[in-house]
Amino acid sequence: MNTKTKTAILTVAALVMTAGSSMAAPRHYDHKHGKSVTSYERAAIQRSRAKVAAVKARAWRDGKVTFIERVQIRNAERQLAVAIARARRT
Repeated sequence: MNTKTKTAILTVAALVMTAGSSMAAPRHYDHKHGKSVTSYERAAIQRSRAKVAAVKARAWRDGKVTFIERVQIRNAERQLAVAIARARRT
């Protein structure tokens, strides 16, 4: 066997070994409701939390929160609550 063949075989073997571990991502278990939350659901919740923080930061940037900004904050917080509830249901 030449060097290129050995390198190709080792690369394929390494990819096969790491593919199995990436598919076995841990699921967080919700002890209160007996459900587990997938990594996709955790990412959706994190994105929603980041959106709430961004909306609040934008609203408070000038030091005054207007009625429209309060509505936007409330909507972002509701979307976060929906994302959390959806993760707990599945």
